[in-house]
Amino acid sequence: MNMQTQNFLKTTKIHYKGMIPLVAYLIINGQLETRDSKGNIKNISAGEMIGLKEVWHHEPLHFDIDTTPGTTLLPLDKSMLERFKQVLLES
Repeated sequence: MNMQTQNFLKTTKIHYKGMIPLVAYLIINGQLETRDSKGNIKNISAGEMIGLKEVWHHEPLHFDIDTTPGTTLLPLDKSMLERFKQVLLES
């Protein structure tokens, strides 16, 4: 399983509300900022994951996602998530 991180040096929008994500993200360093349709902002910190349920069930996210400068993410597509599930069930 090849895992490559993505590094963001500046604020970058990585997802728009209403789109179905192709990957979930594990935040390795830094944080993500989500913004819902009412403008409510929530910060997601290193060690947390975002988009898992939506990727797994092929559902749209209900918020925009922006990185903050210095954020490192590990994208996890459905095949990688399936492999994790198999490994966890085998242990």
